[in-house]
Amino acid sequence: MNGLNKKLEELSRQVKLNNQLSYQILMSNIISNLHFENSKDKEILLLLLQDRDRNYLRINHNEEIYNNIVRYLKLLRPLDIPIKDLIRIGGKGDGGYVMYNGGGVFE
Repeated sequence: MNGLNKKLEELSRQVKLNNQLSYQILMSNIISNLHFENSKDKEILLLLLQDRDRNYLRINHNEEIYNNIVRYLKLLRPLDIPIKDLIRIGGKGDGGYVMYNGGGVFE
């Protein structure tokens, strides 16, 4: 039974890693295809996808890090998007995602 538990733990670890990589690829593609007035904003978002210290937020007195966090937080805000510009992506039973489709990309 111990061997089976080790195999299940390894499989679980691999599935978790695969899910994380899939998420990072999806988010990288979304960020890369967004149009920003300032290209540094795109760079900040891509840097935030890196897998360093993902379990906690490291706070220190580095002014550059502080400025990057402030710029990132300014990007996060609610949007008033017409329902007609939203589309559900995903299979019938998977929960899916609601995404912006104003440019007709997903049709």
